[in-house]
Amino acid sequence: MRDRFPRGRIGLWGLVAAAGWSALIAVAGSDAAPLPAAAPPAPPVQAAATEAAPAALQADAYSYNPAGRRDPFQSLIVTSGKKSMEFLPPLQRREVSELKLVAVVWGSLGTYGLLEMPDGKGYAVRIGTPVGPNHGVVKRITAKDLTVVERYVDFFGETRTRDIVLELRTREEGLE
Repeated sequence: MRDRFPRGRIGLWGLVAAAGWSALIAVAGSDAAPLPAAAPPAPPVQAAATEAAPAALQADAYSYNPAGRRDPFQSLIVTSGKKSMEFLPPLQRREVSELKLVAVVWGSLGTYGLLEMPDGKGYAVRIGTPVGPNHGVVKRITAKDLTVVERYVDFFGETRTRDIVLELRTREEGLE
C-alpha cells in the first residue's frame, strides 16, 4: 500500500515552508537604510501661560459630575449578606423555627435527621448541612434532637452564635 506521507522525501509543503523561511531571512538581513529618527516635539507655547495662572483658576478648569453614574472603583459583585431567596435551596429559604424534626436515622453511613417543611416536604440533613436563611449549620444530631448553630452580628458589631435545638416529637405529642 502506498504511504500517504512518504518518509525520506520533503514533499511540496516542505519546499514551500523552506522557501518562505529563506525569503524571510533575506528580507530581515538586507542592508536597508534605517528610518529617520523622529524630530523632538516643539515645546508647548501655552506652558508659560498656565504656570502664570493662579492655582484657583487651574482647579476650576475641569470638574467631574458623578451624578447618575456608578462608582468605577466599586466592585461589580454584590456582596450583601442576604442572598435572593429564589436562588437558595429549600432548606435555606425557611427559618429554622419553622422546621420540624420528624426522624433520626443512624447507621454505617452516619447519622441523619429528617426535617419537615411547613408544606409537608421532608429533607434529610447531616452534620454540616446549611439550614435557614441566617447561615445556620447543623452541628449535632442525637437520638432525641438536632442542633443548628447560626452566626449573627449583634448591635455592638460583635459576631455571636446562637444554638437552636429542634427536638424529636414523641408519640405522646401526637403526629399530625
